[in-house]
Amino acid sequence: MNSKRLVLPLILVAFLPLSSCSGLKSGCSTNCGGGNATLSVTLYDTPPTGLNLLSFTLPIAGISLTPSSGSAVNVTTAVSSVEATRLQTDSALIADAVSVATGSYTGLTVTLGPTSATSNVFINTSSSTITWTTGSGGSCASGAVCFLPAGAVFSVPVSLSLTLTANQSQWIGLDLNLSKAITTSGGLNVDFSQTGVLTAITTPRTGLPTGAADTVEDFTGVVTAYTSGSSITVQSGISSQKITFVLNSNTEYDTSPNGSSYTGCTAATAQSCIAVGSTVSVDSSLASSGTLTATEVDVLDAKAVDEVEGVIYPTSNAGVFGLILADKVSASGNAVLAASTTSWGTAFFLTVSGVSIFATDTKTLTSQFTPVGFSSTADLFAGQQVRVQLSNITSTSTGITATANNMLLRFSRMSGSPSNIAASSFNFTPPAYVTLINTTLPAAPLAYTYTSTAFDGITGTGDPNFTSGSTAAIRALFVNNTTPYFAVAKVRVP
Repeated sequence: MNSKRLVLPLILVAFLPLSSCSGLKSGCSTNCGGGNATLSVTLYDTPPTGLNLLSFTLPIAGISLTPSSGSAVNVTTAVSSVEATRLQTDSALIADAVSVATGSYTGLTVTLGPTSATSNVFINTSSSTITWTTGSGGSCASGAVCFLPAGAVFSVPVSLSLTLTANQSQWIGLDLNLSKAITTSGGLNVDFSQTGVLTAITTPRTGLPTGAADTVEDFTGVVTAYTSGSSITVQSGISSQKITFVLNSNTEYDTSPNGSSYTGCTAATAQSCIAVGSTVSVDSSLASSGTLTATEVDVLDAKAVDEVEGVIYPTSNAGVFGLILADKVSASGNAVLAASTTSWGTAFFLTVSGVSIFATDTKTLTSQFTPVGFSSTADLFAGQQVRVQLSNITSTSTGITATANNMLLRFSRMSGSPSNIAASSFNFTPPAYVTLINTTLPAAPLAYTYTSTAFDGITGTGDPNFTSGSTAAIRALFVNNTTPYFAVAKVRVP
């Protein structure tokens, strides 16, 4: 692969999450003996435009409902921060079937920030140096990987008309627009006070499964409880969020079809490999009641091992790739990997020359896409999302170094524009950094859709809102194969 070499000039420091607000406040103006309702909240991201983000940690300090009269009603949050770049195609569960007072509400307030000046990572694809004066000031040279400046804490008011009655189950979807929050006028800045940073809906988006308020997909972590055919509880190794999913006869079970040596799943069925201590990825459908029903359980490791996942890019050192951390599992208790400071946005520098296994996690595409185009270091592209089993993990003055033993290609998430749209294919213009670094790629690589490809915000490629030049986000396997470069599992259109 011919590519420009990038050097990460700063040491990435992980973000320490804020404590989430909890507890309920209610008075007669919102309750008056009327009992409580159940509320679930998810967060997703309108596909950003003009951004080349590799990671963005969004702190959520608290959520409260604004009643028509009386005091605000706090909503207990399930997480204190989320990684926002994955929200281009996925949704995060922010409040998990929490009890709130009945009554009439005119809006809600979400307190975001402060963000860190050493965790949110972008690539400067412009032809000149970007500078900013916020905080202590900074600059990012053309073609460099840098941090965004810190963003101040801000309580974002969101308009919403909602009446909750006793025993009612309600869902609220929060739409984050990072294109609004990251400003360039007067210098680069992160500003949550900008109009339109957050909006709210209570009606499910077009294209979601029948009965679903939203979908929570690719929730990855280690199994902490499992009853076959009944339920599975998974805990994230990077956020510590724990979610219990219902299993039923419609739940699909998958594992990498060409990666049994990677996953250690050699049983006749993927389902047989699942046990407490396995690492899995779960796709689910969220009902307004807050129940999450697993539509797919994907076995990543039959038994958890030291592992990281994130977006990769080449460095100036031959045989070394940078990885911006998106997920981790610390099975050995390694002090560096297990540290709470090793979180979203942390930089790993991976020696890849000795990788033994290259495998592809096809997930929902398992029965339709034959793994191809990821079998050696020659198939590594900047912008790919990879999962890596690793060793020799050491923290140095320039970042965390490790040896990549085995690599598993997973879904990348990208925002861009479709063109040449057909029934099951289209060309897709990815973020500028993808073609800037991967100089052998065409400007708009070919993307294929399949019968299992999910659509969010549209009904399919023939939807009138999916047009050439429009904004869309894809979750896809990014492979070294011209037909296609992107094997698309999901398309989201705002």
